Amino acid sequence: MGSSFFEFNIATTGLFAARAGLEITSHNTANVATPGYSRQYIKQKAGIPLDRYSGVGQVGTGTTVYGIAQHRDVYLDHKYWPQNSTFGEYSQKSSQLSLMEVSLSELSKTSLTNNVNDFFKSISDLTFTADSLEYRTAVINTADTLVTNIKNHATKLRQQQIDLNDDAYSLVERINSIGTQLANINEQIYKYEIDGNTANELRDQRALLIDELSKYANVEIKEYSDGTGRELGNKYVVLLNGSEFVDHNSSRKLECVRRQNLMHPNDPPGLYDIKWENGDQLNLKTLTGELKGILDLRDGDSGAANGGGNYKGIPYYINKLNEFVRGIARAMNTGERLDGTKLDGVIGHQNGFDMEGHQGGLLFSMIDPKTGNTATTINNYNDIDVFNFAISDEIKEDPKKLAISDSADNTQASNNRVVLGFLKLKDDVSLFAEGSAYQFVNAISSTLGIDTKQANSFSSFYKDVTQSIDNQRKQVSGVSINEEMSNLVMYQHLYQASSKLINVINEIYNTTINGLGV
Repeated sequence: MGSSFFEFNIATTGLFAARAGLEITSHNTANVATPGYSRQYIKQKAGIPLDRYSGVGQVGTGTTVYGIAQHRDVYLDHKYWPQNSTFGEYSQKSSQLSLMEVSLSELSKTSLTNNVNDFFKSISDLTFTADSLEYRTAVINTADTLVTNIKNHATKLRQQQIDLNDDAYSLVERINSIGTQLANINEQIYKYEIDGNTANELRDQRALLIDELSKYANVEIKEYSDGTGRELGNKYVVLLNGSEFVDHNSSRKLECVRRQNLMHPNDPPGLYDIKWENGDQLNLKTLTGELKGILDLRDGDSGAANGGGNYKGIPYYINKLNEFVRGIARAMNTGERLDGTKLDGVIGHQNGFDMEGHQGGLLFSMIDPKTGNTATTINNYNDIDVFNFAISDEIKEDPKKLAISDSADNTQASNNRVVLGFLKLKDDVSLFAEGSAYQFVNAISSTLGIDTKQANSFSSFYKDVTQSIDNQRKQVSGVSINEEMSNLVMYQHLYQASSKLINVINEIYNTTINGLGV
């Protein structure tokens, strides 16, 4: 049974518990807008009762506050992180594809289509006056404009590829920084909780970092006991894309290693491969998150054998532009498709004759990187790409060199058979697998439009999913001002009641001791 003044002790425990509740309520209210903060509460239980002297029943000893915990649903965290990774991937793809679409959509909607129209119109004009230097010059100028415009589009894509490479580097640096912070926080949590306390604020910081990390790459979290039998796990492991990234108080690093060899022929030099610090490659097949979105757009070539992945990224669209210029060059030069089969009714510039009766050379050529001049012969049209594609220097310098007659003996204005063959290319649906030159350009833009729409759709969907799960987390962990004000009133009343009880007990003892002379 309790000793004298036992009631004071019981009332005092209530007073202390109410004060602890008021402190936590104040702390919650102060952090209502703090990102990642989880609402806290006092862990309270009845004190250990005492046996009565009579041996019948027990006497309560008040209450005990034995800790401060937080409202947090770990299940919702584990549900949120993979969805956030997928959202990060498609938000990157959505924004980057939209940038590509701004450039490439112009191919079919405005500039390139207009260039193609102008080019074929100048050819049509030349059919009536094949010996006119003015119209010959117009053909050369419109062809040169076509070359310049398509090269500009490809240059924009290449610059975007360089920018994505820089983004990948920055993202890897941030991921490594998060890994270091997580290892440090893990150590602090371990030391703080070694005596049974709970490091609520540190756990919030750690969870917030995992939230950020999950947007960059797919993560898995494992928390396990160190064998001490404590309620909370003490060792914390973070797996990044299935590989150990943080092992409690130590972290591994990702490295950006410049490629020694280009993955694609038109890649800018200096692109990074992402590896672990021990040299192991990052498994891109299982990767998600913003890093995956960046690498897919930077390297994706729709499944070519060189390892670029099966996503239609910048290399894919540059390859399509390469295919376009190669097809146009071979058709105009030789009257053949890119595979070498003959185009019906198309003679080809190299099979024609110029105004002086000389057999034609190349109309479309490629720039020799050693000399800076255009090549005079092309052994393999696959050597042409959108960056070295050019009008032959010989043609640009002398319009008379346009070989538009089919006979050396007849180069007069009436002999326009080569030009008529050029005109057939405008609507020849057998020129490319996608159809005519117009249809090919439209197909590029349509494919990009479909990819962009899909990325936008997925990005919107996973954004809604992550927001929904995050809202569920906030319902559990978030601070409600109304609820805290209710708790404030409750703890205030408890404090007042405990204080009143102490006063009443004090009066009783005062009367007993002083009034009765005990």
